[in-house]
Amino acid sequence: MKNKSKHIFNSKALVLEFLQKKIKKSSIEKIMYFTVEDWKTDQKKLLYQIKKTFSFSEKIIIRSSALGEDSTENSFAGAYSSILGISPKSETSIKNGIKNVIKSYESSSNFNPKNQILIQNQTKSVYLSGVVFTRTTESGAPYYIINYELGGTTTKTTQGISNKVLKVYRNTKTSKLNKNWKLLLSSIKELEKVCNSDYLDIEFCITNSQKVIIFQVRPITTIESDHNLHLTNFSQNIDSIKKKYSELTKKRKNIPGKTTIFSDMSDWNPSEIIGNNPNNLDYSLYEYLITNSIWHESRTFLGYQDVKPYELMVKFGNKPYIDLRGSFNSLTPKNIPRKIIKKLINFYFSKLIQNPHLHDKVEFEILFTCYDFTINERLKELKKYNFSSSEISQIKKCLCDFTKNILLEDSKIFLNCKSMINVMMQNRNQILQSTNHLHTSHQKYIDQIEILLNDCKNLGAYPFAIMARLAFVGTILLKSFQHHSNSKTFFENYIQSLTTPLTEIQNDLIDYKNNKITKQEFMDKYGHLRPGTYDITQLTYANNDEFLSDIKFLKKSKISKFYFNDTQFTKLLSKELNIKSDIDVMNFISTVIVEREKLKFEFTKNLSLALELIAELGKKLGFTREDLSYLEIKSIIKSKHLSKSQLISNWKKEIHLNKKYRIINNNLILPQIIFSKNDFDVVIPVEAKPNYITNKIIKNRILELKDFTTMKLIKNSILLIENADPGFDWIFTKKPAGLITKYGGVASHMSIRCAEIGLPAAIGCGEILYEQLRQSSKIQLDCKNQQIFVLEHKKTDYYLEERKILKSLGYIK
Repeated sequence: MKNKSKHIFNSKALVLEFLQKKIKKSSIEKIMYFTVEDWKTDQKKLLYQIKKTFSFSEKIIIRSSALGEDSTENSFAGAYSSILGISPKSETSIKNGIKNVIKSYESSSNFNPKNQILIQNQTKSVYLSGVVFTRTTESGAPYYIINYELGGTTTKTTQGISNKVLKVYRNTKTSKLNKNWKLLLSSIKELEKVCNSDYLDIEFCITNSQKVIIFQVRPITTIESDHNLHLTNFSQNIDSIKKKYSELTKKRKNIPGKTTIFSDMSDWNPSEIIGNNPNNLDYSLYEYLITNSIWHESRTFLGYQDVKPYELMVKFGNKPYIDLRGSFNSLTPKNIPRKIIKKLINFYFSKLIQNPHLHDKVEFEILFTCYDFTINERLKELKKYNFSSSEISQIKKCLCDFTKNILLEDSKIFLNCKSMINVMMQNRNQILQSTNHLHTSHQKYIDQIEILLNDCKNLGAYPFAIMARLAFVGTILLKSFQHHSNSKTFFENYIQSLTTPLTEIQNDLIDYKNNKITKQEFMDKYGHLRPGTYDITQLTYANNDEFLSDIKFLKKSKISKFYFNDTQFTKLLSKELNIKSDIDVMNFISTVIVEREKLKFEFTKNLSLALELIAELGKKLGFTREDLSYLEIKSIIKSKHLSKSQLISNWKKEIHLNKKYRIINNNLILPQIIFSKNDFDVVIPVEAKPNYITNKIIKNRILELKDFTTMKLIKNSILLIENADPGFDWIFTKKPAGLITKYGGVASHMSIRCAEIGLPAAIGCGEILYEQLRQSSKIQLDCKNQQIFVLEHKKTDYYLEERKILKSLGYIK
């Protein structure tokens, strides 16, 4: 039942008056209203009536109630003023309040004399207040979206800056909810029946005595169509996801952990690399190259527990997750006794359940994956979880032995990884030479694509995964030493002393600008990069003229000198690990961090070339890049055995089917962490704790990065971006003031990048804060005190102003 009762929605006062006589499960505060015309005709009479009507009230609220304000065509939510906290005995305050409301009409060029002024009791003893949307405002998906704040009024909620959200599937049994939400949803369902509509925007509060008070009811006017969202099909989809979840959480043979937890930001963090809602091709490529087998094979090689044939990543709807049972086991050194490993896995899960905000920091805050300088302090926590002193000592010894072995074997590991990368590079060069001779045979294209991807997996992703793991060990040692030595800037100072591909790309851009290298030379080195490494719909640097269009702000990157007396570092490590003090641990750390970035850079060249060959083949066969994004890599590879007509027919069918499922799944609301089946019905966003980079405090306009048009405004802006992989490194060449991402961890690509250049950043701010910041135009990013403050909110003309700036710069007409 969509909006079938148009006559109900006319003005706030009339809607509330109508509902007051109909509802029983909630209530509406005492009402009095009159028109602007009435006020101008006889103020004295109205003031008398107000004081008489509300003579027993402590406070009243004077509210707008313009004609059409809550209509089915427009809601004008927040467009006009409401004045709170007025004493009904103060004639002056009442007059001023009414004048302010009328002035807000006139400021919006609404001079209708029939517009109303609504007077009500101001609700006392408010426990929580907020706004409920009875469907999602983008597509009308069947969820109750509850934005709320504890106590007070709904001011923050209606302004879009409330920090608490609850999302409830409409078919959810109320037994899964606490008493307050049961009361609220029961009253909301009654309102839907009375209004004959389940597309409502409802402002409410719940008092300390658990009464639901309704402040406002208006239709949702932002939904253009319901996208054929049938509740029956939606229910079937959620049921099938729950069945999949039940299968995946069953006990696994030889893998400790009775059940599992799923996270979108742990371990290989797919939300950061391929996004929260990746295309079919993105997801299948990441799966093919990394999360099917390479992730655990690389760890087993280094001495971690073998979890073969566990697959790390799983997809519910369109959203990728990491299976933490497999992840946690694979990050546990195999020299730890199995009995203790079982206890550790249970401890890890218990701690994460109690601290869900740590799911993007598990390796630093929860797991024991190697020795670190705070290990004695961290291991003490295990006593609370029934670990004996003997077991704790065993764990520490095993971690020390594991870390010692890595440090002693590091040179062999480096040589092995470099050797594999070199073979991959040689093979790729041969393929590049032969691609010019490809004609129309789809078999030849797919052969080359398969070779490139197999090399990418076995000779590129594998050594990269090894180096990435070693870089984590190095980062953990650095971070823990910073904590141990009480130095707030040690880690960042050290990272800024390294030369990585980011330093090189900035310096090469300067050389290109100064005609020291040609465009072709630059692109030969960096042309494979794209903002979205796995995304075929994104153009590479080589294919996008916008990338080199504006580099006037660049200066040569200077490598900071790092003066560090590593005596304390080396002595402590040598003593704990029982190794010679002449082992250059700092050199190990710098090497693995830099090599990780270089290996990532190299193996993505194979991936990028494979994507471009897929795009080229698709174009010859009549498919766009967007079409191809709906295919899975396995089906592309298998197609080489088909005739051209069979291939085209099969691809069309797969694209059509995957588009259909994608549209349905796009409307699912899924949690960031899944602890139980109930989390598919009641979604509570995790209040993430961002990873702050530097100790700087900056105030600047905030810019949500959308496309290459928006890049013209990057200079001196604080960038807001969902996720960022190496293909987004170009943003640093445009001189942003700061960076905030929705996804990303302590040692993620963007964390290292920002630390490297000393850019103030908050990496992995999470869904709630990210959505608040999207509604902001100016913020203070306080990395020193680890806070973000909204200084200004977006106005309705914000995007017009943005376009005006772009126009003045000559970037748009």
